[in-house]
Amino acid sequence: MSIYADRREQETVDDISEAAQVRLQHSPYRTIRRISCRFDDGVLTLVGKVPTYHHKQLAQTAVAGLRGVNHVNNRIEVS
Repeated sequence: MSIYADRREQETVDDISEAAQVRLQHSPYRTIRRISCRFDDGVLTLVGKVPTYHHKQLAQTAVAGLRGVNHVNNRIEVS
């Protein structure tokens, strides 16, 4: 693999992470806007804390269907 292919792949990973973060940032719920995410090898991982299970589900729904995401690993804590 060339350095250019590696760079393109990294840009795609960054693009997917950014797209997920933008979706979370556009939530009307402040707690969801505080969720962070990272993308690696088709898996988008959500991390943070929310007050209810419903908010946890809303965060996961916000990032559902992103191109390139094969699985969402929802590690959001309900506290």
